[in-house]
Amino acid sequence: MIKIWGTSFSLIGDLIMSLPQLSYFKNKYKDIYTYFVIHKKISYCAPLFFNHPLIDKILISEEWGGFGINDYNLATICDVATVRLDHKNKKILGRNHLTKDWYNYHDCVSECALMSNINDLDNFITSDEKFPKLYRWFDPGFEALQKKGAYTNEKKENKENNILKNSISIWPFAGYGRSKNRNPEPDWWQELVDIFVKNKINVYHFGYVNEPILSNNKEYYYNLTKLDFFSQIKISLGSKLSLGTDSGSMWVLAAYSHPSITLITNWYENHNKNFNSLVPPNINGDFIFRENGFSNLSTNEVYEKCISKGVTKSGFLNKIFNFKS
Repeated sequence: MIKIWGTSFSLIGDLIMSLPQLSYFKNKYKDIYTYFVIHKKISYCAPLFFNHPLIDKILISEEWGGFGINDYNLATICDVATVRLDHKNKKILGRNHLTKDWYNYHDCVSECALMSNINDLDNFITSDEKFPKLYRWFDPGFEALQKKGAYTNEKKENKENNILKNSISIWPFAGYGRSKNRNPEPDWWQELVDIFVKNKINVYHFGYVNEPILSNNKEYYYNLTKLDFFSQIKISLGSKLSLGTDSGSMWVLAAYSHPSITLITNWYENHNKNFNSLVPPNINGDFIFRENGFSNLSTNEVYEKCISKGVTKSGFLNKIFNFKS
């Protein structure tokens, strides 16, 4: 049996990008045992990887954004590690891009593999296996309050999901808004949300807790950014469509094959070709690209595209939520 230690650790998007490496190791070595490693700072995303058939054990690192001696000791006894090991100082070294402008030449999945010292990814996986895939072990949407105990045989369903399934989920701000030009400005999002609510379409806003409120409408706009990340993902998966920028959240939704539209621009320095390199691979996904920012992206264009994907107004008038902003 070949023991694998890796694959990517510090960002949710990077973890999703690394999933095809699991198929690579399985196809190359056949009999494997995989330690899937996650930095403590993003340990909250661990439930996403439950039930993955190629993950034998999820490991949370000893340190917040790095590794401790026990992490190093385990990595050293594995047959394959997707990082370089400093045996002199007994440390796990960081992962680095091989070239500064990698995005001009290949996609995120390929780059993530190269950072794991995998130079022959395409030789051992199919085109389908190159799509990152997560396995849903939970029901999407809002959870209803359940009785506790093993005697609960029938699940109580939350009727709010009847509204959610026609609605749109938005993840407006990539990198929690830290990445300049990576997403449209807040006033653009406010204008888009205003179009949705005027047409009586429910909008569920997900993301980081300090993101700006995009509408004062209490009937059709719901800011759920105070919920934990896993709950946000579950609810978003219950919607008709998700709309966002190239963030880790959109990579997660793509790995679940959730119908999505990703807004893409070439925000990296000197990104002048291969403009699809940042698009999360999604068999049910679509994207809109604008070169050099979103200043010429029409909110009406995005709205019409969302409507074409089946987003529609709710037929329910009495909507009661306990977590309004």
